[in-house]
Amino acid sequence: MDDTPTDSDAGMDADGKTDTGTDPDPDEFTAENADADDAAPARVDPADAFAALGNSIRVDILRAFLEHQQAAATPVVQFSTLRRAVGLRDSGQFRYHLEQLRGAFVEKCDGGYRLTYAGSAVLTAIVAGTYTDTDALGPTPVDSACTFCGAAVSATYRDGILTVSCENEHPLFVWALPPNAAAGASIEDLIELATTLAFQSYELVVNGTCSECYSSISPEFESADDSSGDDTAGQSVRFTAACDACGAAWSVPVGFALLTHPEIERLYHRQDRPLRTQYWWELDPVTSAVELEFESSGTDPNRVRLSVDIGDTTVRATLDETGSVAELEFTTD
Repeated sequence: MDDTPTDSDAGMDADGKTDTGTDPDPDEFTAENADADDAAPARVDPADAFAALGNSIRVDILRAFLEHQQAAATPVVQFSTLRRAVGLRDSGQFRYHLEQLRGAFVEKCDGGYRLTYAGSAVLTAIVAGTYTDTDALGPTPVDSACTFCGAAVSATYRDGILTVSCENEHPLFVWALPPNAAAGASIEDLIELATTLAFQSYELVVNGTCSECYSSISPEFESADDSSGDDTAGQSVRFTAACDACGAAWSVPVGFALLTHPEIERLYHRQDRPLRTQYWWELDPVTSAVELEFESSGTDPNRVRLSVDIGDTTVRATLDETGSVAELEFTTD
């Protein structure tokens, strides 16, 4: 949608003067300055970047981009439109604050200004309440039993973290969710949302990508020291990954890999038990024992074989070293 000012754009400033929507912009995007604006920006120091957000007017400017995009369905906003949305009469003062955001969070473009990726990410975090809001739920009983000891299960949400555990403090599920997700939600709602996000995250991790910062990572299998040989909770081998860039980490029972495979999802649907309607820590691929295949040169497995009964169907699967399903076989009684 064109953002060119029309007569209807004209309004009254707070001082009663007519605002024609045509503030002079000496930084207007032209053929002469296009090369300078398109040049690869120098790396911005994180401390300097976040210092630029330490002013309420600049946060209002970021919010103005969102309001304009919602109303006009375009990410590009003119200087005059931004200034009117923020409500700052002094054009020079507004320009100063806008310039503090340029580079890291806002960029000049043909037709006005738009948010950079970093600007969009910060705005999303502001809307989600990541930096400002707090919420707390629970502990709330969950209709489930611990896969380790059979004890009763409850869930809490504190400081952006959803935690599901039993009364003996066995951890069953932990996931981070922004405060906005908890607004008006129940514990069950949060578990359902976190489960969906866990599936999505796993799919990225299997492909070697951190689901938090999108850096390259190297997932692997880790075998636990279990001298008892009891693997009733499917914990002797876990699929793990860690991101060196942002510190995010994943550790799930190796059978979790099956839950993202479309054939397994279809199997559960045929049994009238859709995966996303169940607690994943109760599902057989997560709680089942596993059979291992080791590399000849070491003790850490590079391929894992699983055999698990799902209803009346026995599923045999082989996972490669990335956690992807390499082979899948179904046998029905």
